[in-house]
Amino acid sequence: MSKIRKLYDEAAQLHAQATALLGDGELSAEKSAQVDQLLDRVEELTSQAKRLERAEETEKALQAPMDAPKMFEHGSFEGVQIKVGDRVLERDELEEMRQFLPFPSYWAQAGKDYGHAMRGYMRKGERELPDLMRKTLLAGTAPAGGYLVQDNYYAGLVAKAKEISAMRRICGVMPPVPSGAVIVPTEESLFSDATWTTEVGTGNTDSQEPFGQRRLMPKPLAKRVKVSNTFLRLPTFDVEGYVRDRMAYKFAVPEEHAFINGTGANSPQGLLQTSGLPVYTTAAANTVTADDVINFVYRLPAAYAGAPSTRILANRAFIRKVRLMKTGDGAYIWQPGLQIGSPGTILDIPYETSDRFDDGLDANDAWESNAVVAAVGDFSYYWIVDALQMSIQRLVELYAESNQTGFIGRKEVDGMCVLPEAFYVLKVKA
Repeated sequence: MSKIRKLYDEAAQLHAQATALLGDGELSAEKSAQVDQLLDRVEELTSQAKRLERAEETEKALQAPMDAPKMFEHGSFEGVQIKVGDRVLERDELEEMRQFLPFPSYWAQAGKDYGHAMRGYMRKGERELPDLMRKTLLAGTAPAGGYLVQDNYYAGLVAKAKEISAMRRICGVMPPVPSGAVIVPTEESLFSDATWTTEVGTGNTDSQEPFGQRRLMPKPLAKRVKVSNTFLRLPTFDVEGYVRDRMAYKFAVPEEHAFINGTGANSPQGLLQTSGLPVYTTAAANTVTADDVINFVYRLPAAYAGAPSTRILANRAFIRKVRLMKTGDGAYIWQPGLQIGSPGTILDIPYETSDRFDDGLDANDAWESNAVVAAVGDFSYYWIVDALQMSIQRLVELYAESNQTGFIGRKEVDGMCVLPEAFYVLKVKA
């Protein structure tokens, strides 16, 4: 229940008590004083509730995005006066503002207090913020001038990255960790099968240790974005949305490459760099046939092939090549389903494409020797873990000559395959 509602409810209860006393007929001096006290308290509570209502309405009006199209509805700036702080914007600045009307706004995604402080920080810097705004942004110490991004801003960044990153869409993304590593126990070797024996027999014995572990330690990733100071002072330019858009893309590209091809040295260990990953090699050199695709897909054990998170991951060039496979009479072998909303599949397994997966083709569009061109598996066994904190630093003096302000975003992420047997890769024979 809101504070305003509580005040009105309390006032109603006290008013009911006062009314009940008034209904008793002639009042004694003591009861009259009691009624006066109750009614005074009712008036006090009602006034307090109305002040809170007025403050909420004012806050909503101040936090609401500017209705920019209405500002320019007449197509002329004659008589139009818009202030930013104490400064009146000039005509050329108003003309620039018109160009940014289509820019999408993300203001509603940020918390009210944080969003207001974050936009102030991006436009003016830390020194221009009131103490309350600075406290809203700051969490812990910031010796390098970094300010933590609140949870819903960070979630927005990751959601934007998912639009670009196939691996984030299909893999097992763990909850963010505040610090340290994620250590996962793994089954390194299987027990041998049980044996038929006598009533007092104990069967055969396994002497090897079946358990091991995987350790995921988020590794640092950073990106710098520069924004024109002219844009920063325009009320209709969504600085926060712009920075998030650009950082989401610039973080997603190296992440996607690392999740697929990373060596694990100061970066995530890519799926294709996993030790012990099962491989199916095509029957003929520099060739991928329909038989190869079928054999490759059906090599995946049934326990993983039927999982909801099982996918085929490849470059779009591989999907194109498979689509072009024909029978002897010229008919295309693969006929994808045309039902609206159903995912594209190969042999009933949905596929995802990534530009960071090597296409395995040479300049003549022929298959290259030893190229790994596709992977199939239960991608819930490739784990991605992010550090809990993402920071943004503001750089003012560094780009002063070019009339720009810089923002440095930093985050930490790691990824690795935790169960190689849940995957198979397709390799072109040399």
